[in-house]
Order: sequence, then structure tokens, then C-alpha cells
Amino acid sequence: MQFKLGFIALASVLSAVVAAPSNIELEQRSAQVDGHCYICTDDYWGGSCTNYGFYSGQCSNFPSSFQDDISSAGCDSGWNCVFFLDYNCNNDESSLPIGNPGYAALGWGNDALSSLRCTRS
Repeated sequence: MQFKLGFIALASVLSAVVAAPSNIELEQRSAQVDGHCYICTDDYWGGSCTNYGFYSGQCSNFPSSFQDDISSAGCDSGWNCVFFLDYNCNNDESSLPIGNPGYAALGWGNDALSSLRCTRS
């Protein structure tokens, strides 16, 4: 009986080790984007939130669950990000610069933002 329990414990440990991602895999996943902006649907970082990843210099449209529904936003330190009311980062006159720490309660642009573009500062 002890042998059987020992074997089961060893098999459980080995399966957890095999299933766990390696440090290399975790580093590759985090390197898939250049930076992040934390966006939420409610003021003061409430409601639905996500750490939205972006690529430097590229325009990115927010996912449908955040389209025209962002009420608080802040981006990684070291980035200059511009949020746009329009899709595809159109219309510079309808844009809002957001950096770090960001805005816990957006005034202008509240529930109207659709896309962003970020560059290193």
C-alpha cells in the first residue's frame, strides 16, 4: 500500500512539473507586446478591467468589451500613449494623452475611447 501511495504522489508531482510552463515560455509570452495600459470600464479602477498590451508605434483598437466604455486608464511608466475617440487612431483632434499613473476618473473621453497608439518617452 505504501508503494502505491508513493507512486501516486510521484506521478502527481511529475505531471505538475510537465504541465507547468518553463521560465523561457513565460518570458516569451511577456515579450509578445512592448507595454501595457490598464483600462477599466468604471471610474476609480472598477468594473471590468484588463492590462491591455500594445506594440510601440502601432495603432490598436480596443476589444469590443471596452469600446466606448473606458472610464479609467493608465499606462506603463516610460510610455507616451494617445487614446483616440475614433477607430484606427483617426482624428488627432479627438485624442487624449494618457501616461503613468493615468486617470482614475476620465473627464473628457469617458466612455468614448476606441483606440490607442503608444511610443517610448
